[in-house]
Amino acid sequence: MIEGNKIRLRAFVIDDAKYITELKSDFEGLKAFAGFPFPSNTESEKEWISNMYTKGLPSTIYFAVEDKTSNEFAGYCVARRIDYLSRNAEVGIILMKSARGKGYFKEVSYLFYNYLFNEINLHKVYSFVIEGNLALKADKKIGYVEEGLVKEHLWQDGVYKNLHFVSLYKDNFYRVWEKGLDSIVK
Repeated sequence: MIEGNKIRLRAFVIDDAKYITELKSDFEGLKAFAGFPFPSNTESEKEWISNMYTKGLPSTIYFAVEDKTSNEFAGYCVARRIDYLSRNAEVGIILMKSARGKGYFKEVSYLFYNYLFNEINLHKVYSFVIEGNLALKADKKIGYVEEGLVKEHLWQDGVYKNLHFVSLYKDNFYRVWEKGLDSIVK
């Protein structure tokens, strides 16, 4: 478990399936995160959670995000396609509709990336941000750099959309971290 001021990152438990089902019913939120809104049910999410933690070196790491005061599920973060040789991974953070606008995203970002850089020893994390998504501005505030534009890559809402390829390097992250969380998130 990783503790922050407002939230904690913890392993998923089977009871989290009901929250993932709720999260997946928020099609607009899912479209911003992954581009693909698909319905789900609690049984399929229980199966997903039960297969989440495998033996051996994981290629994907999931953390549930939980509010420290209420112990309520607030979302999750993921590092996938972990390449231990090249020391990079694709990352994503998705929050429940009820958890947005509370400063959780920035705190989750700091805790999660610190874990990936410090404990897993990654050199770089990267993500694809749908053009027009406000996450691009938030990502840049914590040290992400835009490395490219993937044109007409995602079919959504009846049109092809561009994706920004963004990366966060370990040294950039710690330079921002040294300035302090408060100076970054204002």
